[in-house]
Amino acid sequence: MSILTRIRQINRRRALGWAAFSYTVAVLSGAFLGAEITLRSKTRRVKGEFVPVGRRGNSVYLPASPETLSRGVVGIVPLLPNKGHAILGPPKLAGTLVRREILEERGVLPNGSLAWVSTFVYNGTPQQLGIPFQHTAVHTEVGEMPAWHIPAVSGEKDAIAIVIHGHGGQRAQALRMLPALRRAGVASLFVTFRNAHGAPRVGKGYLSLGDGEAADVISALEWAKTAGYKRAILYGFSMGGNVALCVLRPRYQPYPIPVTGVALDCPALDWRDTIRSNGQRYGIPTFMARHIGNFVQFLVTRRSGQDFDVVDQLAAAPSFNLPILLWHGTRDATIPIRQSDALAAARPDLVEYHRVEGAKHIRCWNINPQKYDAELEAFIARVLPGVKV
Repeated sequence: MSILTRIRQINRRRALGWAAFSYTVAVLSGAFLGAEITLRSKTRRVKGEFVPVGRRGNSVYLPASPETLSRGVVGIVPLLPNKGHAILGPPKLAGTLVRREILEERGVLPNGSLAWVSTFVYNGTPQQLGIPFQHTAVHTEVGEMPAWHIPAVSGEKDAIAIVIHGHGGQRAQALRMLPALRRAGVASLFVTFRNAHGAPRVGKGYLSLGDGEAADVISALEWAKTAGYKRAILYGFSMGGNVALCVLRPRYQPYPIPVTGVALDCPALDWRDTIRSNGQRYGIPTFMARHIGNFVQFLVTRRSGQDFDVVDQLAAAPSFNLPILLWHGTRDATIPIRQSDALAAARPDLVEYHRVEGAKHIRCWNINPQKYDAELEAFIARVLPGVKV
């Protein structure tokens, strides 16, 4: 064998060695980052963008961005010293700008102001909608969980919706649905669960993806019973949907007050699938995303003791015994819509499924607010008959 051939073989082995080393480093780095996000993700503020506002009559002009170009309606809040809030209709391109028409307005949205714009529409408390509410706290075994209590319009203490935010989410993300809940005649309790922003830290601050957080929802039902409410529905967003379904386990029954239905918006039903798909979301090749996903699961279990079987709601579907209202957007890049497809296929006897074309993660309401609200109000009328509206 010539010296040149030997050099080529050595270089090839070195190249393969470096490639394997680089691949391993990339997988480990992605897995450690993924595990940290899975276990701890929480944010202080509702997602949105700050943009300059141009206004001419009822038309608002905004710079083009992923948020301002999003399908459906958005909310906009001018920064201080201006006070106001507006809901803007679907986008239309106007040269290099995005034009949206004002659908609703409170206060003043002045021309030339700097404003926060978001598909979550609101970033405050129910007061931002002009709706009376009380700050309260739900007593749990691990501390006091902050919550908002919004009484029913009738003033009666009959039925209440326990509203559960998602992974890294905030209570304000569900304010879009509050007017429909009030029209349906129910009170609301917007809760926070352990290790979320503003809630007590438990242990190392790790989320349990629905398992431990379910106990906080049981405590919310205890709060509702003490407050005089007689029955409830659960309303979960993203991971909050998994939390709500964990509450359906036999070990939590009987409930402090009867739970008669569950509403789910883009729920996380299979965390293994969610972790794998989020790797591919950022352009990682499928085989690599699978390796990263498997190692993320290993790290999460090693660090927190997480049992992914316990929060696998597709496996648990045969045991569900309550009516379920389910929405999921076809453009959801966070939780694959195939999970909701599978749940609807597994339990057609329980699940009323609305597959929302073009909707992103927990943005189903934005595509057609009137249709979404009507579906929610009809479901409440069905599972909570006799509620005074």
